[in-house]
Amino acid sequence: MKLQILSIALYTSIVFYSCDSSLIQSSNAKNVTEQSITNKKWKITLLNSEKIQGDEKDFYLKLNSNSNQLEAKAGCNQLFGEFQIKDNFISFSKIGSTKMYCGDTMAIENSFIAILSQTSKVVVIDSSKFILLKDDIVIAQFELVK
Repeated sequence: MKLQILSIALYTSIVFYSCDSSLIQSSNAKNVTEQSITNKKWKITLLNSEKIQGDEKDFYLKLNSNSNQLEAKAGCNQLFGEFQIKDNFISFSKIGSTKMYCGDTMAIENSFIAILSQTSKVVVIDSSKFILLKDDIVIAQFELVK
C-alpha cells in the first residue's frame, strides 16, 4: 500500500513539474521582437508535446519580415501564408499548402496547421530556440537551423 501511494505521489509530481509554466519564466526567456525570430530557418522540434523526429528540410518554419510571409513544411506539403507579431503574440493567416498525400506524416502536418490557425504567445528562450504557448502550455517548439 505504501509503495502504491509513493508511486502515485511520484507520478503526480512528475506531471506537475513537466507542465509547470514557471519553468519557462525562470529560463532565459526574452520578449520577442520581430528580428529575434524572422529571416531565419527554424526546425520544428515539438508539436503538442510530441517530439518531432526528422530532418530540418522536412520540418521547418521560415518567417520573412520584409513581406510578413511564412514558408514551412511539416513532413509532406509546402505550407505558405502570412504572419503578424504584436506584443509577444503571433498570428498566422491565409494559410495554404500543396496537396500531396503522405500517409505517415499527415497527422503531424494537420497538427501543425491547426497550431498555425491559432494566435499564440511567442517566447524566445535564447537566440537558438523559441516556443509557442496557448493558455501557458507549450504547443510548439523551434530550434535554429545552423
